[in-house]
Amino acid sequence: MALPSEDAHRARVAFQRFGLGAKPRSFARVAADPLAALIREVNTPRIAEVRSRTLPSYRKAARQSEKDFQTAETIRQRELAARVSKHMQPDVGFVERLVLFWSNHFSMSVNKSGAVRGTIGQLERDVIRKHVLGNFSDMLLGVMRHPAMISFLDNADSIGPQSKIGRQWGTGFNENLAREAMELHTLGSGGGYTEEDVTNLALILTGWSYVRGWEADHGHNGGNKRNRGRFIFRKSWHEPGPITLMGKSYPGTGINQGRMALRALARHPATAEHIAFKLVRHFITDEPTPAMVDPIRQTFLDTRGDLKQVALALVRLPEAFDAPLAKIRTPYELAIAQFRALNRRYSKKYYWWAFAGPLYALNNMAWECPSPEGFPDDTLYWLDPDGMTLRLDTAQVSGWVYHERHRGSATALANSLYDSALSTETRQRIGQAGSKAAALTMLFCSPEFQRR
Repeated sequence: MALPSEDAHRARVAFQRFGLGAKPRSFARVAADPLAALIREVNTPRIAEVRSRTLPSYRKAARQSEKDFQTAETIRQRELAARVSKHMQPDVGFVERLVLFWSNHFSMSVNKSGAVRGTIGQLERDVIRKHVLGNFSDMLLGVMRHPAMISFLDNADSIGPQSKIGRQWGTGFNENLAREAMELHTLGSGGGYTEEDVTNLALILTGWSYVRGWEADHGHNGGNKRNRGRFIFRKSWHEPGPITLMGKSYPGTGINQGRMALRALARHPATAEHIAFKLVRHFITDEPTPAMVDPIRQTFLDTRGDLKQVALALVRLPEAFDAPLAKIRTPYELAIAQFRALNRRYSKKYYWWAFAGPLYALNNMAWECPSPEGFPDDTLYWLDPDGMTLRLDTAQVSGWVYHERHRGSATALANSLYDSALSTETRQRIGQAGSKAAALTMLFCSPEFQRR
């Protein structure tokens, strides 16, 4: 018996807007109370944790990433496989979507260096996932002192001009990490900071580095075999004395100066506004209104950045289930939704055809956004004509790859994924397709499957 249309619609919203897509037989279960299903995932202990004996610890990933390209790439492939496998586990995938949001918020590309390639998966596992339902300031600090971010934003050789080494060598400092920390990660471009504040934060973060392979091999700059690839605070590189940031003076306490400054930025009202706007834009609409943003902003401020409470405030917005599903899935989300719909595991055999190939073609491969701004969140970016053509091609490839491996008809699959939320038009197109491969293609390129 088909579900009442309103129940089916709310379940579809839970899976599409807040999750990673329905799995067979999960739709009716979630339809009983979609909001409760989202809240249940948020309240499940250790739900974001990835457990695997084959994935390296921070110490091992940092050490191995400095060896050579192939070693770092092997680690990345294992991390990606574990990530995709984790996406398949939860009923809805709301927390997984939050992980993807925050990973994109702190965007990096593996093409920058071996340090990024070999440790970005570990950063996501042990920093993003650890704090995705924790405190934002803890997440920010964990990312800012991670070798992947330090390498990506060129802070490894940032030396204070008045530091001991700065006076000896006459070298300078780099503002990239400080600028993106303020503009992208905390305050936002309209957050009230000045160019002087960017410079001063860059000075505060001088000496925040990591041990490169050549430093470990030759014992330079405090490097050795034990700390190879790991974060290091180089006191002799750090700008001495008190430094003023956004009207507040931070005493010259070494690494603690940076910790205090970053925590203050994490709890700033402009950061609350910036994060709230991004969350609403990502999950609900390209054009957030103050009525949508304000409850999230206020929750962020009231809880001092408690991301679990922020996530709960998001799904409790009136618009959470009432606003139309007008956004479109990113290519990565689309690939994962296909995996979940078909109950497919991450497979090396089909890795290129059904996953990597389409994502490279559509410019959305995991951990390969070239800009620190991350992959765009606006719908128009993903709706350009070339992108839509490639989406159709990808749906056809997926239909061809999976039609022999999927038992049952495409119509039965569509019913299990959408129930009465599947439109008559889409149901007819699937039913009239000339083959199972064509029917799966119709499902994967349908509005129901593409939108979120």
